[in-house]
Amino acid sequence: MMPELETVEITTVGAACAELPRFSGVYRFFGEDNSLLYIGKSVDIRARVQSHFQEGRKPGRHQRMMQQVLRIDCTATAGEIGALLVENAAIKAETPLYNRRQRRLHKLWTVQLQQGKDGFLKPTAADFKPESERRIDSYGLYSNQKHIESSLRRHARDHGLCAQMLGFDKGTGPCFQFQLKRCDGACAGQESASEHNARLLSVLDSDRIAAWPFTGPLALGETNIRPWEGQPSNQYHIVDHWSYLGSVENLNASQPLLQSEGARFFDRDAYRLLISAMSKGRVEIYDATTGEPLDNPFLVTGPRE
Repeated sequence: MMPELETVEITTVGAACAELPRFSGVYRFFGEDNSLLYIGKSVDIRARVQSHFQEGRKPGRHQRMMQQVLRIDCTATAGEIGALLVENAAIKAETPLYNRRQRRLHKLWTVQLQQGKDGFLKPTAADFKPESERRIDSYGLYSNQKHIESSLRRHARDHGLCAQMLGFDKGTGPCFQFQLKRCDGACAGQESASEHNARLLSVLDSDRIAAWPFTGPLALGETNIRPWEGQPSNQYHIVDHWSYLGSVENLNASQPLLQSEGARFFDRDAYRLLISAMSKGRVEIYDATTGEPLDNPFLVTGPRE
């Protein structure tokens, strides 16, 4: 679904690099018998590949890889966001020899919050299913439930949260951590549920996996106002419940992606790329089915730290 550029055969390094484009996209290094060696991305493919050859002059793993490169294929993108998304998906799907191994998530746990009768939010361990829809917020990804409790206890100790109010420690009255001045006093009536909840949410926010707030799949529009020749000026990144389905140059071409019957997996790296792009306003949001513009609920307004 992405525009492929002409293949560059390696005769001499200088001649090969001269044929490469100067715009953003994803490149692949192939070796003997069409073996896929490496997948990378750049906002300037030619400059990045040249740096690979320069680095390959030094003995080591990178030199061994570059000595095997016989062909370079490129995929054009409208901008950096598309390059990041395509590269991430391609590495995991195509498993090139020299990229860092990236595996899809399988059995993992996450934290979900439920409000208790006392008004305090209680963290609970929940099975994180990568193929599920994202209907509610969750926080973090863990290999087992013990890691969840140890992480939350560390947060409690470092941020004055009450393990008793969080549901870890039983008992009534001031907790032991309060006596050690490590709890801000929710258990002693010195802190309200709203204050404790706000601090808990602030602590967990960096690990938040946001619920999908839309009624259907999205098309995230990325525009390049000064495209190079052969580079798309617009691209739409198709996403459903944080699952990246692919990129197209017009919305009509998104239907095969939307109608695909394959499983839609949550990918943590793609999620971080998407949330970052949306919060910074680097993409326009459209309903992928109707093309209707949508409000961006993740857009951050005001100064960032």
